[in-house]
Parts: sequence; structure tokens; C-alpha cells
Amino acid sequence: MVLIGFGLGMIGGPLADMSLAKVPHEDAGSASGLFNTVMHLGIALGTALTALVFFRHHRRLTRRRPQPRRVPHRAVVGRRPPRPDVDPMFCLPKQANISAD
Repeated sequence: MVLIGFGLGMIGGPLADMSLAKVPHEDAGSASGLFNTVMHLGIALGTALTALVFFRHHRRLTRRRPQPRRVPHRAVVGRRPPRPDVDPMFCLPKQANISAD
């Protein structure tokens, strides 16, 4: 990454000078804006295409075959299923048990 950053830094200035050298002084601002827009568009597209190729290749390498079904966890550990009066998501009672003593 350092090498790429250094190379782009060394090329960017002279490339802009060469590209804008023959542009008339009145149109220099517009030409510079267009140059920078195209430069940023190229960087964005290059990054997107590189990420696309990388992640497709990475997914292909890490794809696994489906595993056979395993024994449910509660059978292995010996846990009982949750009681019907308890919400399993929050483990809180669904209804308050209020008794008059």
C-alpha cells in the first residue's frame, strides 16, 4: 500500500500538468474540475472492481459443503425445553403471578 501511495503521488502531479498544459487559461478551472472528477471516478471504479473480484474469489475458496444434521443441543447437554409460561427469548415470565396473601 505504501508503494502504491508513493507511486500515485509521484505520477499524479506530472499527469495533471501534462493533461492541462494545452488548455486555455479561461477554461483552466473547468478542465481541472473535470480532470479531478474523472480521476476520482476511476479510483472509485477501480476499487469497486477490485473488491468484486477479491470477494468472489474469497467466497469460492471458503465455500464449504453442507454438514450433516447434528443431534440437538439439548439432547447432548441434557437441557430441558423452556417452560410454556416463560418467554424463551427474554427468560421472563409472560404474566405476573400475583397472589393475595
